[in-house]
Amino acid sequence: MTALLVILTVVMLVAVDATRLYLKRRREITGKVPQPVLAFAPANPPRGLFLDGSHTWVRMADSGEMRIGVDELITQALGGADRVELPDLGTKVRRGQPLATLWRNGRKFSVASPVDGTVVTSNDSLEHMPGDLASDPYGSGWLTTIWPVEHREAIKPFTMGEAAKRWMDREVQRLSDFLAANATGQPGLALAADGAHPAVGAASTLEDDAWKEFQRDFASVRES
Repeated sequence: MTALLVILTVVMLVAVDATRLYLKRRREITGKVPQPVLAFAPANPPRGLFLDGSHTWVRMADSGEMRIGVDELITQALGGADRVELPDLGTKVRRGQPLATLWRNGRKFSVASPVDGTVVTSNDSLEHMPGDLASDPYGSGWLTTIWPVEHREAIKPFTMGEAAKRWMDREVQRLSDFLAANATGQPGLALAADGAHPAVGAASTLEDDAWKEFQRDFASVRES
């Protein structure tokens, strides 16, 4: 009887160890399942918005203030933002110089101001809910409101309506070409399965030099 109990105990211990090993391997395999690569959604800036070459948008309020945000090319290229840093109220800004900072996977992306002016308000909710930047870039994901130095001069570089839509389509294609030329290591994460459209979050897979080039070519920031 004693021998039988010993044998049963050994069998139970072996079974427990085998179960633990099986569960551990299962967790490891599950953790390595690749996430689906999502293609960019079609660019569709709302009517009434101005778009700037720095991939920021501007909505003019009746009061004359300009609400500023980043367009969907940037939000999709980054795959959203982990943290957003916004300027203080009263900050003087110049067109082309840094206005806000988006952090993604430990890297920072500087957003250029599309106008000269003074910061009137900032969207403080983004500091707590940075996901709004990607989920609603033209709505709750806005960044700041600026009072421009001169309204007529401020809107001269902007495009809107059908011209803005055509420009955005060309920019998405330009981004696709850029990613195809700079994707290294994991090229499958840069372009969607058809190879013709950028993948959401593609910019975060770029090497450091390509990341800097992406910022320079698509954000047009001029450091002061």
